[in-house]
Amino acid sequence: MKVDLDTVVVVQYTLEVKDGETPQELRRTFSARFIYGRDPVLPALEKALLGRAKDEEIQVLIPPEQAFGKYDPQLVNEIPLHHLKFPEKLRVGDYYQETTANGRPMGFWVKELHEDYVVADFNHPAAGKSLLLNAKVADVRAASFAEIMQAINAAACSTGG
Repeated sequence: MKVDLDTVVVVQYTLEVKDGETPQELRRTFSARFIYGRDPVLPALEKALLGRAKDEEIQVLIPPEQAFGKYDPQLVNEIPLHHLKFPEKLRVGDYYQETTANGRPMGFWVKELHEDYVVADFNHPAAGKSLLLNAKVADVRAASFAEIMQAINAAACSTGG
């Protein structure tokens, strides 16, 4: 069977930053299951999967806008060191993370370290970069009526319909 509208598709894939270093969090194999043409999928991946069969492999270039977004210079800020719990752990080029007073994780890349403040970059390390998605179709089968109806209802709820 080939990938087409209303087929259940399972893909296993890896991601790598094109023309750059791939962040550690992306250096693993991911898996996704969706109903083709019904569930939200990256447009570039959806286009590349059409007509593919089980065990076929594809490579897709994902532009920054469909990956981690464009690099936003407004996400680079100066933070006074006295606002941080462990300023002694700051190292230029490292990722710093702590839990805020309200229990939320906060992390940033240390761009510059000064006597009383740090220049913190809150952009994802792959922001502004294209990704290469290397995928293998692990399974493809016809979706059941119930699966299709569930996907239609989920889409209607997410769009306010």
